[in-house]
Amino acid sequence: MKTRKLLLITTALATLSLVATSANAAEGYASIFGGVSFMPKPRLAGTNHTHSTTYVFQSSQSVDTSFKTGYVVGGNFGVKWDSGLRTEVELALRQHSSKKNGHLRTSYVAGYISGTTVHQNTPVFSTTSDRDVTTDLHMRAYSLMANAWYDFDFGMGFTPYIGGGMGLAQVQIDGSIDGARIAEKNDVVFAWQAGAGVAFPVTDSIKAFVDYRYFAANDAHLRLEPGFNGGSIYPSFDSHSIMVGLRFGL
Repeated sequence: MKTRKLLLITTALATLSLVATSANAAEGYASIFGGVSFMPKPRLAGTNHTHSTTYVFQSSQSVDTSFKTGYVVGGNFGVKWDSGLRTEVELALRQHSSKKNGHLRTSYVAGYISGTTVHQNTPVFSTTSDRDVTTDLHMRAYSLMANAWYDFDFGMGFTPYIGGGMGLAQVQIDGSIDGARIAEKNDVVFAWQAGAGVAFPVTDSIKAFVDYRYFAANDAHLRLEPGFNGGSIYPSFDSHSIMVGLRFGL
């Protein structure tokens, strides 16, 4: 899986390089940006197995909670080509905190072992509990992206653009569930984004811009412990962002 992610990113960077070498460079630039980020409710669930000589115990838990509006900040360095294409390398941070109210569902199942066979389909014990809990979770993603944008020059006082990119994101989670602290966990996963925006000239060498981005960094492997009896979870860090920034000609 990691090899596939790295191959995709390497291919993207190589593609940007080939496109760049086929055009004539116009100018370099650097940008800074920030804005608000909205994250749909992620699925936080996991399963843990414990074996003994006679029984196997399985606990499954899921936390149902929403996340508040977060923020995104970042910057990039790039090149604007004569063809209207811009290629860049971008660093960014997105962060969200959960709302205080959540719901915890826990299931326990015990099956017996006969020889080397685990008979979980005929459990000797099972129970499920549902309860409201307080949540104080924090999810963030540090991303390194290779982007390509295309500027549409209509000869007007503004320049619309569309594009996207791909790269790597380190997804992190920490905080507490019902007062029990969880250790900070993180994982590096493949990430991609797509968006559109519009830029306005401020001076001859500075442009202001506003854009929308959809960002996705999925299948992070985050093991929550202690205070969360389920084992690993695979949350998706999907976000919608509205950002403003400044682009400086170099």
